[in-house]
Amino acid sequence: MQEFLQYLGVVSLSTGLAYTVIVFFSKRIFENYLQRGIEKYKSDLERTNIGFQIQFASLHKERAEVIKRLYQALYAYKIAVLDFFEGDLNKDQPVKHFELKIQAWTNAVLNFSPLFHVNRIFFSEKLCSLIDSINNEMDKINNDTKDYFGTFQLAIEQIEAIRSSNPKYLELKNRSNKLLNEKIFPLEQELENEFRKILGVEIK
Repeated sequence: MQEFLQYLGVVSLSTGLAYTVIVFFSKRIFENYLQRGIEKYKSDLERTNIGFQIQFASLHKERAEVIKRLYQALYAYKIAVLDFFEGDLNKDQPVKHFELKIQAWTNAVLNFSPLFHVNRIFFSEKLCSLIDSINNEMDKINNDTKDYFGTFQLAIEQIEAIRSSNPKYLELKNRSNKLLNEKIFPLEQELENEFRKILGVEIK
């Protein structure tokens, strides 16, 4: 009986030791497995993060380019309108110069509209609303001006309407000036601010 009990003690000790060893190595194996899983997750996360950073950097670059092009189109429109209403006509070829001026104005309107609409996703809802109103008014004033001058049979009569400050001509001029002062100049400022934000330039 004593020998049997001693045998049981040895077996129990061996079993307990084996259990401890198994638990220890199982724990180590699990920890190693868990650590490898964490490292793989961190690596995958870093790769994903880098991918997103590249995508956002590309979008920021594209947005900056869109803002620049829209700003240039807006500037071209502003110059065309100011030249039409404020600039003097060429004394030697007033009719041809007049036609070039109104064509430059029309081209500026036609360039601005599609440029904005295909890129409106880059702008806030508030800014889109402002640009929509400007674009609509641009087109309306331009068409009204062409319709007005289309009522004259001779080109020289169109020139005379400008030189004599015809009331209808002055009305179109005032509408254009109002659009410039109340909406286009503020939009220019907004686009400048948006562009500077992308560049990280401080806005004062």
